[in-house]
Amino acid sequence: MASVRADGLCGAAPSGQPLQWVGDVHDEDKTDVDICETQWDQGRVVKGIEVWASKWNVQGIQLTFSNDELGHMIGTKQGNKHQKLEWDPKSDTVEDVQLWSNPQATRLGKIYIKLSNGATLDIGIDKPAETAWYQETHSGIMLGAFGRADSAISAWGFMFLEDRVAKISISDFKFDEDLETFVSQRRGIDKVVFDSHVIYATTTNDPAIWVERTKTETNSYSYTQAVTWSYGLNYELEISAQVAGLGPKMSFGVEWKVGMEFRKQWTESEATTLTFKVNQPVEVGHTTMCVGYTEMGVFDGGYDALVHITLKNGKEFEFRERGTRKQAVFGKSETRCADLKGDFHEEDPTSFVERVQSNWNQTGQVERRIPTAFIG
Repeated sequence: MASVRADGLCGAAPSGQPLQWVGDVHDEDKTDVDICETQWDQGRVVKGIEVWASKWNVQGIQLTFSNDELGHMIGTKQGNKHQKLEWDPKSDTVEDVQLWSNPQATRLGKIYIKLSNGATLDIGIDKPAETAWYQETHSGIMLGAFGRADSAISAWGFMFLEDRVAKISISDFKFDEDLETFVSQRRGIDKVVFDSHVIYATTTNDPAIWVERTKTETNSYSYTQAVTWSYGLNYELEISAQVAGLGPKMSFGVEWKVGMEFRKQWTESEATTLTFKVNQPVEVGHTTMCVGYTEMGVFDGGYDALVHITLKNGKEFEFRERGTRKQAVFGKSETRCADLKGDFHEEDPTSFVERVQSNWNQTGQVERRIPTAFIG
C-alpha cells in the first residue's frame, strides 16, 4: 500500500482521507499512466463495477456511474476471470472493500467488495499477497477510483463520500425557456371539457336538463434530478427557485405568474374535485346544451441548477446539475348552458355553447332561463 498525491478531481473529491492505493507506483515496464476515474463534480456516484483478471493480476476495471454512463476502460478485458457487481446508490451502500497486490507488490492482485444487501464481488489471482488492505468506506457511497495502469492495473484505490448527506439545497435555477415569455404567452394553458349534456326538446316530456357529476383530478408538481437517488436517503431538502407558478387558484381560469418558490419535497400532489352540476329548463322546439369544463395549466421545463450538499460532519461541496420541473394544475370547474330554437343536437356542445353565448354578448340579449354557472 502506498500514499499518493492526487491532483485534479480525485484530489479535490470530498472523500475525507489521504488517497491510498494497493500496488506499485510504477511497474517494471514503466509504461503505466495516472488514473482518476470519477464524476463527483457532476453529482454522479458509482453504481457498478466490472473486473477482468488473469492468473497474474487484475487486468481491467470499468466503473458504471449513477447516470448509467460507463466510465473509461482501465487496463484490458483480458484474463480467464470476469465479474460484475451493480447496486442502487439510493438504497444500497458499500460495506466492505479489501484490496491485495500480487506477491511481488508490482500489480493489483485481487479485489473484494461487499454491499449492504449482501451481494459481493470477489475476483483476482489465486495467491495474492498475504496481507489485505481494508479500505475505509465511510458513507458507503462510492465516488470513483484512482491509480495507475497500462495493459493491466498497476495500482488501485477507491474513493468514498466521507460522511452521510445531511442536507441538499437546490438554487440558482436557469430554465431553458425564459419564464417571462412563457407567462406572457399563456403557454401550457388549455381548456378541458369533462362533461356535456344535449337535449333537442320535441315534446314537453323533457322539462329540464338535470345533471350532477363529479370527477377527481390531481394538482401536482415535481422536481426530477439525479441527485435524488445518487446520495442515499434521509436528508433534509431545500429547493429555492424563481418559477412560473400558479396564479389565482379559486377561479375557473388558470394563470401563470413568475415568483419565488420554496419547497421541502421533490414531489407533491393534491386531489381536486371537479363538479358538473346543472338544473336547466328546456323549451319545446329548442336545442339546449350544457358543458362542464375548466382550464388546465401544464408546465414542463428543463433547467440547470446549483446543488449544494452538506454532510453530517459539516463538510460542504457543490456542483451544477440538469433537472426538470413539472407542474399540472386544474382551475375550478364551471358549467355553462345555452339554447337556440331549432335542431342543433349534432353540433359539438362546446362550440354550440360558445357560439350562442357569443351571439348573446354581441346583441346584448339576456341569457334566457340560463342559470348562474355552478362552480365546482
